[in-house]
Amino acid sequence: MATPAIVKSILRSDAFQTVVSIPMAIYYQIVLWTGRIDRPRPPIEGPYILAMWHGRLMMLSMLCVEQKPLIALISAHRDGRLISKLGVLFGIETVTGSSSKGGMRAVRELMRFASSGHCLFVTPDGPRGPRMHANDGILDLARLTGLPILPASVGAQRARVFNSWDRLFLPLPFSKFVVRWGEPIMVDPAEDRDAASARLAAALSAVQRDADLLSGRVPIEPA
Repeated sequence: MATPAIVKSILRSDAFQTVVSIPMAIYYQIVLWTGRIDRPRPPIEGPYILAMWHGRLMMLSMLCVEQKPLIALISAHRDGRLISKLGVLFGIETVTGSSSKGGMRAVRELMRFASSGHCLFVTPDGPRGPRMHANDGILDLARLTGLPILPASVGAQRARVFNSWDRLFLPLPFSKFVVRWGEPIMVDPAEDRDAASARLAAALSAVQRDADLLSGRVPIEPA
C-alpha cells in the first residue's frame, strides 16, 4: 500500500527528524558506553577521504580519530537528514548532496573543507546501491582534492542486520566492535574509471570482510 501524502510530509519534516534523532542518539551513546572497540590508528594522518560501505553507516562515529571534525557527504533523502542530525551530536559535520541532486554545490563545499585540513567521508555505494559497488563520485572527489582514499569498516559482534538493499547494521549494546583500515588509495587521473572503481570496491570489501571475521560474523557479500 502506498504511503499517504500526509504521512510522507510528516516523515520529511524537520521537527519529526529532530524528535526521532534524540532517542536514537541516546541509544547509540548506550552502545558506545557498554561496548568495547578494537581500533588501531589509521595507517596515515589526515586529511584523507574516508570510505566505508553504506551498510555500516550507523557505526561511523567509531571511525572519528582526527582532531578536526569529520565532514560526511549525506543524501538529501529523509534518511540522510536524520543521519545528519545524529552526526552533529557525535562531532560529525555534514554536507548534503548526491550525484543527482545538489552534486556540484556539495563538491565545492567538500573541497573547501578539505583545503582547511578536514577529513571527508563518503559511502561509495550510497545512497541507492547496488550494495558494495563503488560509484564514480568518490573517484572524482579524490581527483579534485588530490587526497588519498582510506578504506575502512567496522565489524560488530552483536548487531541487528536489516534486510535492506545495503544490509544495514544496527549495533547492539554490550558488543565488541572491530575497526579496520585498508591501505590508502591514490587515484590517478589517467586511470580507467571502471578499473579504479573495481580497485576501490575490492579494497573496501576486503577490509569489511576482515572486520566481520574478527568480530565473529559471517561477511556480507556484494549484491
